[in-house]
Amino acid sequence: MAPLLSYHPFKAIATIFLICGLPPYLLLLSLFSIRRSWRPIPQWSLGTVIATKAIQVLFKHYTRIRYQALPMTKPGTFGDRFVLVQPGPADKYEGVLKASNIKPTSMPATWFPKRYNGEDVTVILHFQGGAYVTAPKPKDTGPVASKPYEKQLGAFTFFAQYRISRGDTSRFPAALQDAVTFYSHLLDSGIKPSNIILAGDSAGGNLVLALLRYIEDHKPEHLLPAPRGAILWSPWVDLSEAAPQKYEGSKQLNSDFISLPLIQWGKDSFRPTQSSEEIEPYLSPAQFPFSCSVPIVIQIGTAELLFDDVKAFARKMAEVEGNKVLYEETPHAPHDIILSGNATGFEKETDETVRKAGEFFGIE
Repeated sequence: MAPLLSYHPFKAIATIFLICGLPPYLLLLSLFSIRRSWRPIPQWSLGTVIATKAIQVLFKHYTRIRYQALPMTKPGTFGDRFVLVQPGPADKYEGVLKASNIKPTSMPATWFPKRYNGEDVTVILHFQGGAYVTAPKPKDTGPVASKPYEKQLGAFTFFAQYRISRGDTSRFPAALQDAVTFYSHLLDSGIKPSNIILAGDSAGGNLVLALLRYIEDHKPEHLLPAPRGAILWSPWVDLSEAAPQKYEGSKQLNSDFISLPLIQWGKDSFRPTQSSEEIEPYLSPAQFPFSCSVPIVIQIGTAELLFDDVKAFARKMAEVEGNKVLYEETPHAPHDIILSGNATGFEKETDETVRKAGEFFGIE
């Protein structure tokens, strides 16, 4: 059942309280954090403390009021960079993607920094996070995520808006259907798979793993070719029923901006009404490492709530014969530096991870 604050007028009242209460909270936090030993992570700058806590407050608010922005339907200021991607042929959506009440549909994406012009260069297909239940607007997050890809790899970024979970018709496998749609669109546009890198942050990282598994599972049918590589930023790797409870008491609850209620909301909303042995590996790759022909870069910050999960998952994937995994551990970083690093002070670490990924994939 949705919380009371998700209904009006309570939602509006809660938002007014946030607007009025956030500035004095951050002011008091700044004064309290002048002493390094009182900061969540003593090595953090004052700016990192304030930015991380501000993001934490906003995500808690979004969770309480169940804020879910609608996807774009018109180009707006993006002009020809905006693309409303149509589903591919029905035979692209096999296996776990065949749900009786969930069908592929058209979804928007935006090119950054400009529309792809057919050059023989790297293209990033990026899926942003949001626990599968909330998604920031592309005008706010697209330029941030695409900047290090352009700077370090000279890449174009196709910033994809997959369906977030709003009800029973947008649970799993809706987002994975959309991921297949977006990837197929790039291939049908004439972009070579060897020029495409899949990337995703948080829930978007989970989605990239699901797409990689789907490609591997359907190799015999030659359903989709493998991309050049994949970059996972703070990937959410455990969406099992018991996942939220295992984070209770974690010391990273104080240093990260994602919260247990957000994880619970995302898990409850995204998981299908009926799971199966075939579906579960797509939801919780932490428990189901798999053979993958695509080189994978996995980044995680040590101040993250998901740190232990991701580190263990990276080790398990690296242990699978034939897999190529580059594990990047970012000291003291909170969640999702590809999107939050410009605010939390981890831009250099983000750039360095992308640079190393380019070398790992053999991009000159």
